[in-house]
Amino acid sequence: MFRGLTIAPAFPVHSGRSPAWQYCPRWLSCTWFAIAIAALLFIGACRRGVPIVDTAPKPRVANGTITGMVRGPEGTSPMSGRTVEAVNLNTGERASVVTGTTGGFTLKLPPGKYRLELALHDGETLTKRPDVVDLTRGDIDSHIEFVVGAARVARPRGPAYRLDNGLGSPVA
Repeated sequence: MFRGLTIAPAFPVHSGRSPAWQYCPRWLSCTWFAIAIAALLFIGACRRGVPIVDTAPKPRVANGTITGMVRGPEGTSPMSGRTVEAVNLNTGERASVVTGTTGGFTLKLPPGKYRLELALHDGETLTKRPDVVDLTRGDIDSHIEFVVGAARVARPRGPAYRLDNGLGSPVA
């Protein structure tokens, strides 16, 4: 039909070399790639997100724990329903707890030095009591033990004094 007219293919035929309009030096490709990566990092860093500095309220102070037992005479029977009180020696603050059925108690307290006290009933005395407890942050002190015994009545030793004044018996 058409003489002398050649139709070019729709896609260029690859001859092993890129045509001039597709040529891009390797250094330029790497530069554009690096710029694209830097732009993505910059855009990602500028977005709103979680703050780096935590502004939430912090807990007061990590507590330590004091655990122990209250036992009866001879240290054998547990005593339930007894009040144990911890007194901070620096601030004078007091915290108390009631012992459970096994005679055990647990107090969670801020760090400091504490004196432990046990409320006694009439006719009771302590035969064993704990020393001052030095509680540090996160510390658990479980070697506390109170042993309650019966109070002893002290009888005077030595000569007995006479109650009369030498005038005779008060009853005639």
